[in-house]
Amino acid sequence: MARKETRSNQPEVSSKSISPGLAEARKLLSIVEKSQVPFGESAPIFARIKAEIDSGKSLSVEDHEHLLRLVKIAKDWNKAEESSALTEPDETLSG
Repeated sequence: MARKETRSNQPEVSSKSISPGLAEARKLLSIVEKSQVPFGESAPIFARIKAEIDSGKSLSVEDHEHLLRLVKIAKDWNKAEESSALTEPDETLSG
């Protein structure tokens, strides 16, 4: 009697690889961390999201949206820092 193989249509994933969603989340997390933006009230949310990503868990839709908002804040922060750095002290008017 022939034995039927039960295989899913999903490709096999080794334990070392990460899902595309997790890879994207790690990339976004890196952007936020590099910016060193002070988050204030969002700090606990960032810490929770970071812990989930670091443990290899997929983010909920809500946490992913929070992460995207934090990335936007981080990018805006970086733009403001760059703009501020372009203004030389001797170019500003003294009080």
